[in-house]
Amino acid sequence: DKGICARACSQVQECTHWSFGEQDGVTKCFLRKSDGGREEADGFSAAPKACAPPAIPDAWLAMSVAETEAMKACDAGKSEQCPDMARAMTTWRYAIAALKRASDGVLDAGTFQYVTQVESDTNAFVAQMSEENFPVVTNNNRQVFNALRGWMDGQPKAEVDAADQSLPMPLRGSLCGATSCYE
Repeated sequence: DKGICARACSQVQECTHWSFGEQDGVTKCFLRKSDGGREEADGFSAAPKACAPPAIPDAWLAMSVAETEAMKACDAGKSEQCPDMARAMTTWRYAIAALKRASDGVLDAGTFQYVTQVESDTNAFVAQMSEENFPVVTNNNRQVFNALRGWMDGQPKAEVDAADQSLPMPLRGSLCGATSCYE
């Protein structure tokens, strides 16, 4: 999706232009450092960095992802409602990364250390997953997000359309894929 390509460019400091299209039967996104050497080609779209969907505020993104029904279904652990621990953890990692970006340098060090702790614990769990520890990790993540809910609610918000294919999967109503939130 060219919207995903545009969002990717907007998040990479070195990117000044992007192009998206099909090459050799595969859709590809090219992030560029300049507009030099660009050629017109059928089936390709190209634009400067500024031509992208609006940025999503990180605190709102973090809370919105954590509050999806798909994430809440995983609070009790692996189950019929939450059968895929890898997808749940990829989604938690995505939410935690957004919370970390939003709160770094804003929250006091004592509070911020809880964000870095759940990030570390979640990453350690991903390296060695077990059904036994899954509800412990999700519960710890949920506690930190719940503790910071008031602060996140006071941050800038966004209005998004769940049909927008350039949005990460949790904002469209599902968990992330096993390795990415843009599958």
